[in-house]
Amino acid sequence: MAMSPTVFVHEMPGAATAAVGAWIRTGSAHEESEVAGITHLLEHLLLRRCGDRTPEEIAELIDSLGGVVDAFTTREVCAVTAHVPAERFDEALDLVLDAVFRPRLLCEEVEVERKVVAAEFDLIQDSPAEMVAERALEACWGDHPLARPVLGRREVVERFKASDLERFHRIRFTPANLLLVAVGPVDRGEITLRLGRYPSLATSAGTLTPPTWRAGVLVEERDGLEQLYANLVLPGLRADDPEIFTLGVLHQLLGGGASSRLFRELRDRLGLVYEVGSSVYATAVAGVLELTFSAPARQTEACWDAVFRVLGEVAGGRITDEEVDLARRALASGVVLGAEGSDALMEAHAGELLAHGQPFDGATTRRRLDEVTPDRVRALAARVIRLDAIAGAVCGPGAALRLPTVLSLRVA
Repeated sequence: MAMSPTVFVHEMPGAATAAVGAWIRTGSAHEESEVAGITHLLEHLLLRRCGDRTPEEIAELIDSLGGVVDAFTTREVCAVTAHVPAERFDEALDLVLDAVFRPRLLCEEVEVERKVVAAEFDLIQDSPAEMVAERALEACWGDHPLARPVLGRREVVERFKASDLERFHRIRFTPANLLLVAVGPVDRGEITLRLGRYPSLATSAGTLTPPTWRAGVLVEERDGLEQLYANLVLPGLRADDPEIFTLGVLHQLLGGGASSRLFRELRDRLGLVYEVGSSVYATAVAGVLELTFSAPARQTEACWDAVFRVLGEVAGGRITDEEVDLARRALASGVVLGAEGSDALMEAHAGELLAHGQPFDGATTRRRLDEVTPDRVRALAARVIRLDAIAGAVCGPGAALRLPTVLSLRVA
């Protein structure tokens, strides 16, 4: 049975710009281990040669559109997006759809992009911050597909042929797996008509099972570095969890801004670090609350003390009503600013549709933030911030790798 793509159109008559994006519901986490990295390599080729266009014609078209045309891969999706002047929307739509559904994969061009991806592997390996970000998920989720880097494995990517990519594209990149979002002075009927040119196959990337959590910190010693790079993770929430907005407020007051606990303590009061913060990563089946910092080797002991002091206070419920209110207001302001413009609205709609099956609605989001009470934040903090569950990765010179006992007993 044929399945229909998901199409959402937010009409904005009179807008000067328009945005369109095609999200295919398949990412690196949906790959079998023997083809780890195939989605990302394919993504590199989508805008290289597609439809009847040559690479030169595509490059000239993108420049002439004057906006932004992009392709990217995550653990759950692969997407092509465009933000252009409204009068160029039809051209952008054609390019996006051709890139997703009609790429032309030539052997010599696969080899060129393979070299580009090899440079990406080297770039991440040379960046301690990037490396610990990748290994933190490996530490907490083990060999689960969500823990695998989006780039996959170098030795696997080196083996892909154009025929492998064509076969994978034919199975996964179908209208049945498509979410298309368009924002601006656009015509839904015309979009639907153009989509009808592509045959719809009933294929699916499959569903993921939740990973099992593992505590433990992976340690990599690198002489020559002047700083310790740390990425710690705690069990978070899946994207559709009813308390996901509460987790957002907790993250904001913990390390999300200049008034957050971690920033005020480690940066403003003690001057131990240049960068410190937190973030939330939520997927369809699991999530993490992430804490990151880099500290000069000579200051790591004081930095660890400060980090765990803050975590202990927050986990123990020492969160003021005023902190929660400020965090809610910061996030609400971000909702307004993050949906300003056709490109931002496109991203917001896509994020909500992928996570919850509903388009973005600013009023609903602000209402859900208003419903987050200090007691809910304190309860979630006690549930999430458990020192015995900490996982993550650290990288630095040997002198900086004396970890606190709470971590060193669980070094993986």
